[in-house]
Amino acid sequence: MTAAQILHRHDDAVRALHAYPPQSLVLTGDLSGLGLLGTFSSWKQGDDERRDDSLGARTQRELRLGGREFLENADGDVRELRGLLLRESRTEDMVESPDLARHLSDVTALGLARLDDGRSVWQVRVALTGGQPFVVSFDAKTWMIDQESYVEGDGTQSITYDDYRVIDGALVPFVEVDSIGDHSYDITSRVRSVRVDVPVDPSIFAMFASPVISAAVPVTVHVREHDGLLFAPVSIHGKTFTFLIDTGAQSVIVDPETALTLGLEPQGRLEVSGAQRTAAQGVGALDGIDIGGAHLPLHVASVVDLSGIVDSTIPIDGIVGYPLFAAAEVRIDPDDDELTLAKPGSLPVRGVRLPVETDRAMPEVRAKLDGIEGQFIVDTGDANELLIFRAFANAHPMVSEFDLGPFRLYNRYASVVLANAGAFADRDDAGNVGHGILANFVTTFDLANGALYLDKARRFDDGRYRPVVEPLMRR
Repeated sequence: MTAAQILHRHDDAVRALHAYPPQSLVLTGDLSGLGLLGTFSSWKQGDDERRDDSLGARTQRELRLGGREFLENADGDVRELRGLLLRESRTEDMVESPDLARHLSDVTALGLARLDDGRSVWQVRVALTGGQPFVVSFDAKTWMIDQESYVEGDGTQSITYDDYRVIDGALVPFVEVDSIGDHSYDITSRVRSVRVDVPVDPSIFAMFASPVISAAVPVTVHVREHDGLLFAPVSIHGKTFTFLIDTGAQSVIVDPETALTLGLEPQGRLEVSGAQRTAAQGVGALDGIDIGGAHLPLHVASVVDLSGIVDSTIPIDGIVGYPLFAAAEVRIDPDDDELTLAKPGSLPVRGVRLPVETDRAMPEVRAKLDGIEGQFIVDTGDANELLIFRAFANAHPMVSEFDLGPFRLYNRYASVVLANAGAFADRDDAGNVGHGILANFVTTFDLANGALYLDKARRFDDGRYRPVVEPLMRR
């Protein structure tokens, strides 16, 4: 069966149900998964949309205002989507719109298949310009969309639909299952109520406000560099701990012993994607941490056994990641071993500005390896100079020059991770820019304003007089 035939069967099936896109749609329902129960609400009116999820201590809100999209995490940090997640959203919108059949040049038939739940489906691949490729599965009996799947990171994400009903002319799947591939981490949404073409209070679509660190003036603290990693003292409820400063971490993480000291009780299940995927103890409520004289407001922390995640010879009580870099402007000075925190956009500009994407709650920049452009995670929690992910290295096996903004670095020590799973098997990014390179710069992260600034440190060495390195070291 051709792609055109599959899409026309789907359109005919929707028309036969007398379904049409509503002017407004309000849904409420229940969430279950990760050993937790919760609720969700969603609103759609014209080009504006919002969805709120609450599952135990975890919350997430999504907002679309015309062509702009925003995501708020469990700590209240708000980021505008500009990269991978925005591309995924564009494709999802097209797949679920009546216009997909008009874009046949972007659709390829893949044939008949069977989903994990046993349903027979006809599959097509949708690859829109400016979107992320999706595989869309149409039910071989009803011709409704049973599943949408796409590659993200080291695995395949999927959204599976069931129990379609027409409510006042709106076609609504009453059951949705979001999966990362391991079904023990699936989250199921079940619709309880549907309201069609009702007025939606404009305040529903008000812009989210992101938290900001409490610091009247910039705060500078001493950081300790050990084995290529950066550590800082933090205070929680009057107790002092040693935390790794890690831009590659998407949350604040505490070790189980730290959680016990704080009386933090983790809820549900959690999977951490480091060098390999690791089951963690869950998420617990934490109202904030103090670094020097600055207070970082939080709502939650992940509880993870760090002995199997972080390669360090000194004890680590926790990790402070994206929530700090979202709520503050952060400057790391390797010359003076200092970390300076200030409100976003308030530090004097120092260095060259590079645009940053934070769709996945990590700073990602465009850079070049021997002239080949790729997307790189700027990762202060990686002691390497360069860590190249398998998919990119297979296509580009040598590294002699690395361009980061206007800075050309020579003879970099680069390692390749050959793993098929875990964060370092990422198929969307080319690799990590680690501390080994960042130590050449005074680095300022102003992620709230989509910026990274690099200024040459006193110890800057572009590597041109280093011995020529061997081809990529594979691990």
